[in-house]
Amino acid sequence: MTSEDKRSIDYPYSPFVKQRETLDNGFSKGWGFQFHPNEKYFFDVHNHIGDVTTHAEVYKLLGEWFARLDGFRLGRVLLIASKKCSAETFKVFRDVAAQDERFGWLVQLATDNPDSELFKKALDCNTVGLKLHNASIMKGFEKPDIWLNEEWGSVFSLAQENNTPILWHVTQRMSESPYHGGGVNSYWAEGWKKGVTFTNDDLVDIFCKVLEKYPNLKVVGAHQLYMGIDKLSALLDNYKNLYFDTSVGFFLRWADTLYDWDRDVIKEFVIKYQDRILFGSDSNLVPGGIDEYLAQGFLCHARFIHDLRLPYDVLEKVAHINTEKVFGYSPIGAARRGNTRP
Repeated sequence: MTSEDKRSIDYPYSPFVKQRETLDNGFSKGWGFQFHPNEKYFFDVHNHIGDVTTHAEVYKLLGEWFARLDGFRLGRVLLIASKKCSAETFKVFRDVAAQDERFGWLVQLATDNPDSELFKKALDCNTVGLKLHNASIMKGFEKPDIWLNEEWGSVFSLAQENNTPILWHVTQRMSESPYHGGGVNSYWAEGWKKGVTFTNDDLVDIFCKVLEKYPNLKVVGAHQLYMGIDKLSALLDNYKNLYFDTSVGFFLRWADTLYDWDRDVIKEFVIKYQDRILFGSDSNLVPGGIDEYLAQGFLCHARFIHDLRLPYDVLEKVAHINTEKVFGYSPIGAARRGNTRP
């Protein structure tokens, strides 16, 4: 590798800088030479929506959220419906998704409610995915192997048949995590009081049995499955139907930049698994809750991706292309309000 090759890896630039060296006989060579690779837009795969029931409420949330973040190139969101949502609310989400390309939605089924009929109603209303969460298992309300019963098998089969991906919160880190605002032993602390003795490894073992039984089912592990890079790499190598989102762990606070060593390690990992990583922020959109605090949470996730200094094609995959492929979306046009865009 030449010094110039290494420089291009460590300090990538927009590919259009190179094009200007020859286009128009090189007239604009050197103009904007400092431009970094940029994402056309972010497609946020992991967001929650509060207990809304009307078209007006959904449109109001979208309007407020994009008014904050359009300038930071948020282009599209997938919102996870509350477990309390009814089939009537599904119709509201269907209508909004048909009218507003910024919006898509996932249905959420409670761990103790493998309701295939409700899932079918969601599919009829054009849900693009299913959200599952192991919180109640960690809290001691259900057994870890509940996912292997016949009722859940029907749900997984239906998802696989319809090519409907699952966004699954499988595990939870132990310890406190004040860097991103995480509590102490979330979910586990409550479960331990009820006598829970199983571990994250046990939850992953059950999860892997589902991946093996339904090899054509696309599954997105939320929050990098709370695994370090080495352990996550092994899972990605073993299960080609596994993806993960960047929420919570791929996070950089407003005043921080990555240390060079950390950037090198994570960047190498992201480039290796560039087709398996989906951008997510775990934002929670509720009426009256769209504020600076919430917007900064999104920006901490976007900042992390930018600070990796990824090549243009890898950045585009992580920002939106991978999510579009997994959930079956076409790219959107990146609208501009003026001659420049933040």
